[in-house]
Amino acid sequence: MGSLFHRIRTSLAARALPVAVLVAGVIVSGYAGMARFDHAEAQRIAERTDAAEDYLFLLRHRLDLYTGASRDLAALFSASDAIAAAEFSEFVAASRVFERFDGIRAFGYLPRVPAAEAARFEADMRRRVPGFHLVGRRPGAHDYYPMAYGEHAFDPDRMKQLLGVDFAAFPERSAAMREAAGRDEPVATRRMPAILDQQRRAIVQIYSPVHTPGQGNGPLKGFVFSTMYLDRMFSGFDNGRMARQFDLEIYDGSVARGNVVFDAANAARALDEARHGRAAHRATLVFSHRTWLVHFYAKPGLADNGPAHAAALFAMAGTLLSLIAAWTAAAWPRYRARRRAMHDLRERFAGFFEHHPFAVYAIDARRRFVHANHQMLKELGVERHQLLGTLADEYVGIEDRAEVGRHLSDALAGQAVAYTARIADAAGRMADMSIVLIPMSTGDQVTQVLGFAENITERKEAERALYASRQMLQLILDNIPQSVFWKNADSVYEGGNRALLADAGLATDAELIGKTDFDLHWKDRAAHYRQMDLEVMQSGVPRMRMQALDRGIDGTERWVETSKIPLKDDAGNMAGVLAVTEDITARKYMEQELFRRAHHDPLTGLPNRGYFNSQLDQAVARAQRQGALALMYFDIDRFKLINDTHGHDVGDDVIRMFADRVRGVVREADFVARLGGDEFVLVAEGLQGPQAATVIGQKIIATMASPFQLGTATLQVTTSIGIALFEAGMTSRTLIRAADQAMYDAKRAGRDCFRVAPSGWDQGAA
Repeated sequence: MGSLFHRIRTSLAARALPVAVLVAGVIVSGYAGMARFDHAEAQRIAERTDAAEDYLFLLRHRLDLYTGASRDLAALFSASDAIAAAEFSEFVAASRVFERFDGIRAFGYLPRVPAAEAARFEADMRRRVPGFHLVGRRPGAHDYYPMAYGEHAFDPDRMKQLLGVDFAAFPERSAAMREAAGRDEPVATRRMPAILDQQRRAIVQIYSPVHTPGQGNGPLKGFVFSTMYLDRMFSGFDNGRMARQFDLEIYDGSVARGNVVFDAANAARALDEARHGRAAHRATLVFSHRTWLVHFYAKPGLADNGPAHAAALFAMAGTLLSLIAAWTAAAWPRYRARRRAMHDLRERFAGFFEHHPFAVYAIDARRRFVHANHQMLKELGVERHQLLGTLADEYVGIEDRAEVGRHLSDALAGQAVAYTARIADAAGRMADMSIVLIPMSTGDQVTQVLGFAENITERKEAERALYASRQMLQLILDNIPQSVFWKNADSVYEGGNRALLADAGLATDAELIGKTDFDLHWKDRAAHYRQMDLEVMQSGVPRMRMQALDRGIDGTERWVETSKIPLKDDAGNMAGVLAVTEDITARKYMEQELFRRAHHDPLTGLPNRGYFNSQLDQAVARAQRQGALALMYFDIDRFKLINDTHGHDVGDDVIRMFADRVRGVVREADFVARLGGDEFVLVAEGLQGPQAATVIGQKIIATMASPFQLGTATLQVTTSIGIALFEAGMTSRTLIRAADQAMYDAKRAGRDCFRVAPSGWDQGAA
């Protein structure tokens, strides 16, 4: 009777154990699934935060460039008393601002016009722009700020319609102008609609103050403005990557309905976060003295369900493991029998592989573990009895199971196999493993597969981090306007940014890598570029800010500035060069323009007094060695009478026509300058003798014989010329005095003639 009860208790215990194991496994799997959900959700939030910060970095950089473009144009106007419309257009075109900055659509110049001078300003502008008039004069206004010049990226007619419109009549624009004048810095407006835009698109304008040249920061001359279209600026400059992840909301100063700068989804979620939910990321952005509050709202997508899916899969895997454990508990007697049968194999296996640094295991033809060493148990986080007899693919990531199954089939077919796979331990943690499978045969049949696995998780994570870092670096390089590239020691391209690809006329890195300069459209300069590369690599010294005239892929000339830096490997050996090339055409244009304005007369375009003095000093120095130098002083006879009779405007026209006629008869090598008023000077070098100088004087007098036709007035203009020939020992000062005295001799002789200073004048005057 006692024996019967013992058998019943044993049977009940054998049945209860699998049920208990299953229930416990399901409970543990549920808790583990919740933990997995929390971890995946935190990771998703961190990824979105990183993406938002990357976008903010690029946005700040782009806005700084927008402000700089407006400041550069203001500097051009501050450097000169007068800028023509053609010069304004040439500067905007040369700077390629509309191509480089996608958000900017318009530039304009607003001169300051005092109310008392409004009529004169309108008259002056009508001579250049027929039909020009001030639009919307404000009663009681002290100053007007009408648009005098403007350039638009794609709608030039709109800028013509805006000519003469007083921008100070618009409150938002007027407030920004006042603040810019007070700060003497570029200032942005609030969001507002574009003028004369039928679609009423939202814009922000930057106003940069322009001051009178040569007077520091005052008085105020006017403003340069640039117009940014908000939808284009925020949605397009990063190729729409941010827009695919987030809905962007930007507020000016504070979160309020009237302060919206940009709302991608037109939902104004920041105003009612209790109903819409908090932003995925927030940041403060300071731009041209405006403070913008930036809110990122994550778009719904497949990634939102990722944590739930991961948790569900984790729980399912845990439940599956629980079923397996329950089945194992139920099959415990059979397992014990199998253990005894495999005792000899374990002993041999343990002797060879138990303390091997790699994870070592054996799988039978049914794809079940029959042995594993200590390192394998540690990698999977299980005890030996939990692993043996289980299917090998239970510890393989779901995405890798099909491929791992194929590799195991190849090994069971008698082939040695090497591969990498993602392995999941008992807690669900994933690890990257490098695996080698070796078939073990009995006779002609493979009975087991011996596996060696090395944990390479850290190496893989380092590779993934390196790849992400390279992607971020490439993203940053692709969003800067300079061309960046790097070559190996043979000057073969190994990479470059988007600007370099555009210069080369290529679409992707793959079309660039492996090529040399001889393979690209600038192959006619390839030998020169190769020589520069060799000089940098051989000397180990960077070559910085090398400027040269270049030609773009469309054939247009441009100025570029290139810096090349030697690259060395870890052993200190020269590996190649890194180069940065920038288009400085706009800067060169500005430098040339500033030089021209500083050294040339604005009325005639001739060199001014300062430029003449420097050129004469150099000519005298050359004449000390070579001789053959003549200096001519001449002015317009009775010019004061012309001014008093016909007015200063006619006088200016006479000076311009006089200068044009002189330029038309002198040699190309002769240097003609205007000293001021109606006084002119000519430096002639390389003359064959004194007679050559008198021939030039005769030509100048003869070219004035035709009357000057100025509107309804016909004037007879003559000139008196004094000629001084260089003699040994003369200085610039004595040469000028001799020519000046000779000019007055011509005046006393009756005008409309020339006189030559006598030889030895310098000694006689002394």
